[in-house]
Amino acid sequence: MTLYKDREKAKSYFYYYGWTILVFIAGFFLIFFFIFQARFAVKRTQRVDLFIAAHGLKDYEYSNKIQKQFKSQGLIEFNVYAYLEDDPNVFNYFSANGEKADFVVFSEANLNDLKEYLPNNYVPLSDIAKVVDKVNNFETYKYEETSYGIKLFDKDDDTYNNKYKFKDLIEFTKEGTDKENYYLLIDKESPNFDDTNKHTLGYSVLSYFLDDMTL
Repeated sequence: MTLYKDREKAKSYFYYYGWTILVFIAGFFLIFFFIFQARFAVKRTQRVDLFIAAHGLKDYEYSNKIQKQFKSQGLIEFNVYAYLEDDPNVFNYFSANGEKADFVVFSEANLNDLKEYLPNNYVPLSDIAKVVDKVNNFETYKYEETSYGIKLFDKDDDTYNNKYKFKDLIEFTKEGTDKENYYLLIDKESPNFDDTNKHTLGYSVLSYFLDDMTL
């Protein structure tokens, strides 16, 4: 009889307080999860992101090369997000993976559509050149006399293109479409280009990338 009453009491207890107990348990695991994430998640200064809107990526192993090159400097991830620029969802992909990427590759047509946003979102190359002076060796995309994009591909000048290996990394042309100029831009909010520390990861990766891509 006592056992029966205890069962009924237990059922009643869990009926009234069961959700509270479940919420408490879920909260405990969420706290544990966030502590784990904070402790072991890759910090933003340990990751470099490159967003590309072109006609494809040719070398899928290049990110591994960058990671190995800068592992000793704390680089844990070099992420490449490559999308077809004529994909109707490309700007949705950009919103998800490109708006905060350290580096962005866009065609001139796309930059013309976005040019009014360049001063607020991307670093003038004159600022970058103070640290990585080889930036001055490249043609650039300008808006209101300020350069924002490093030219990676020239639609009309194979002599320019053959000076570099960018075309071995990225597919800049597609049969049936007009050729475009392509440029590399640097995000203004990237913590890897901190003006207070000229030796941050972004400058090192950019300098290596431009050297590695020059024949």
